[in-house]
Amino acid sequence: MTKRMKAYLPKWILAVILPIIILVWGLVTYLTFGAESPNEQLSVAGWAVMTVILVLVGVMLWLMSSGRLPAYIVEVEDEDETRKSGSPDQ
Repeated sequence: MTKRMKAYLPKWILAVILPIIILVWGLVTYLTFGAESPNEQLSVAGWAVMTVILVLVGVMLWLMSSGRLPAYIVEVEDEDETRKSGSPDQ
């Protein structure tokens, strides 16, 4: 029988990555609405896509670091079951 263990992200990940995501969103917003040079501007559609992506990444990080969504699921096989089955690995 295999054991399933859920692994979550540490809480400090959210405190470190979330400000970076906010800075990237601020840069994207500035390039879309505040940049004077037309070569550096994004379209409003590009800004909307980047905003949705950054919000989804932020929500996923929040859920994984708060313990609601596992970042990893590790399956470990019991040693007793392996010995009983007589697998050739042992």
